Amino acid sequence: MRLGLAAAVLLLVLAGAYSAFWFVVAGRIADGVGQWADALRGQNLDLSWRAVRVAGFPLAFRVELSDARLRDGATPPGAELRLKMLSGSARPWNFRVWHVAAPDGLSATAGPVDAPIARLSARTVEGSVALAGERGASVWLGLAEPVLEAGVRVAAHRADLRLVLPEQPPRTHADRAVAIALDAREIALPMAPAPFRNPVDSVALGVTVMGAIAAGQPREAAAAWRDSGGTLELDALALRWGTLAITGSGTVALDPELQPIGAFSGAIEGYDALIAAFVGAGRMRAGDARLARLALGMLAKPGPGGQPRIATSFTIQNGEMSLGPVKLGKAPRIAWE
Repeated sequence: MRLGLAAAVLLLVLAGAYSAFWFVVAGRIADGVGQWADALRGQNLDLSWRAVRVAGFPLAFRVELSDARLRDGATPPGAELRLKMLSGSARPWNFRVWHVAAPDGLSATAGPVDAPIARLSARTVEGSVALAGERGASVWLGLAEPVLEAGVRVAAHRADLRLVLPEQPPRTHADRAVAIALDAREIALPMAPAPFRNPVDSVALGVTVMGAIAAGQPREAAAAWRDSGGTLELDALALRWGTLAITGSGTVALDPELQPIGAFSGAIEGYDALIAAFVGAGRMRAGDARLARLALGMLAKPGPGGQPRIATSFTIQNGEMSLGPVKLGKAPRIAWE
């Protein structure tokens, strides 16, 4: 009985000590959120909320912000993020990994509040943040039913976004600034060029931005990045849209006019539908399309599914796009203003 009583007393003492530890840390976390918001103001980032609450006792710390708002006024045109509820939870033994959630979704805008130039919304958001060193982090966000409106409206059933930030900022063009991966499924476009139909089945890509990106106006920041030797490495691309399937990788840079130039290698199935879409959109003449089909047909071999498949290159040079030896027409231009 004495041994059992001693064990019970010890357990009560440990439980009391842990409870005190939990509530002390919870109070520091709540204070830390306010200190974090103060630190962000030094970067022209305004973070506000209606209420903050720390819960999750005893096996987690969960921070909940209601009516959270983040406003970026550092560089025009500015941006704003709103979440009705944002929560982040971590285990007491590992504060470097946080699971985040916005069960009521998010709403983000770019540009003036009264006349935004772009909007992003999602029905729900879930994700995680794993910290590495003082500056590095790995971020994953899963968006359910995201919608992007920027002149046109693009919606998807699901989109997963991953960001990897290095522990040290890039110093030269050979240093990584950020790595981004996107996987989106069932993407509805404003209009699908014949013979394609909505939605796009899937798009997955991974890119790495090399070189430092300076703060400032988009045109000036892009010019400084180009002049320092910055490039965009397309680590992987996989697109499937009906009979069309494209895979590839390559490098993109900016020319003296701040327009993209690049070279990619990969494989394509269903190229006939792609050529038909270019003709339907007026980017290729019917006569050129016949020659393109003939040239590509000579390069094609049966793919894994039996469809004609070609391993070829895709280039953007002097404002023109080419698929292997076939010219596809003018490349879309970037409007920096």
